[in-house]
Amino acid sequence: MTKGRSSKSVTIKQVASLAGVSPGTVSNMLNGTAPVAKETVERITNAIEELHYVPNVIASSLRSKTGKVIDVLTPNMNNTFYTRILSTFTELADKNGYYARVIGFEYSVEREKRVLSNLQHHMPAAVVIFNGFGDEEEIYKLIKRGIKVILADRVSQDDSIPSISFDNKKIFNDIVKMFKKKGYKKIGLFTELPQIQNIRERMDNFLCTLKKYGYPADDSVVFAREDLRLDNLKNGYQYMKEILEEKDKKELPDAWVASSDLLAIGMMKAARENGYSIPGELGIMGFDNIAVAEYVEPGLTTAEQGQELMGRELWKMVVGLLKGDKIEKKKVLPQKLIIRGSC
Repeated sequence: MTKGRSSKSVTIKQVASLAGVSPGTVSNMLNGTAPVAKETVERITNAIEELHYVPNVIASSLRSKTGKVIDVLTPNMNNTFYTRILSTFTELADKNGYYARVIGFEYSVEREKRVLSNLQHHMPAAVVIFNGFGDEEEIYKLIKRGIKVILADRVSQDDSIPSISFDNKKIFNDIVKMFKKKGYKKIGLFTELPQIQNIRERMDNFLCTLKKYGYPADDSVVFAREDLRLDNLKNGYQYMKEILEEKDKKELPDAWVASSDLLAIGMMKAARENGYSIPGELGIMGFDNIAVAEYVEPGLTTAEQGQELMGRELWKMVVGLLKGDKIEKKKVLPQKLIIRGSC
């Protein structure tokens, strides 16, 4: 950024020029008015951060000191799990006269910390952080400046910081109980690396529940790799293909829990190509209950997380916090096991 340039002087055209895209593409990403490719999102986000760009609606809010801006950080702008929550949340924000700005940090702890550091100077009314990791120091700096912080899809380790999450204990009890009833002998977890808190929590609850029901509960049943965070469908397929080709069938689980539906769908394709019947030789399930889960063959068993419910409850929490009302500091939402033909 040119020395002496203030954030007020930066235009959307300058962001577009630095990112190598059109101003319309930048607008689409900021406002969610049209899909934007993952690589393009990353270039635009980098340009925004480098130029310290503040959209006009935010700048106007800051100048009038109305405190109507809510910044929302999400691990991935293209993940439909988050977009379904954010669709509900941003609609409610708009109806109530607030502007919700969504920022993706693409699972990068450094990028997340950099964004949170910048927000200390922008002074939004509130900051919502989905997942996140290694960000505690920056969170406390925001709170010290009087900015409200809410953690989403993540249990706060500090009772003073409000959080909203899904119940990962009961759902794994339901999952393992279901597999046991169906006669599966060994259950594996197929997941991205457990760096973000909700994935780590899922893994811990998974292993504890396996132990409770008498299943093997050690590293041999956890299959995790970093590239499963992004391009879930392709990378899930590729990793499962490698597992099935490189490992002895007798060593592998005959039931699998994937941390997302897209990973599970990729796994099913790899399993069928390697001659496995689903269900029968392998049972596979996912998380999220995305729209396509019902229409793949066989239909995908999944854990349904109420994204619209989270969007509504998250908005209630933000409003209560801004009004100074007494709120439930740790809100836990239910999940529901949807049994279809893949198990």
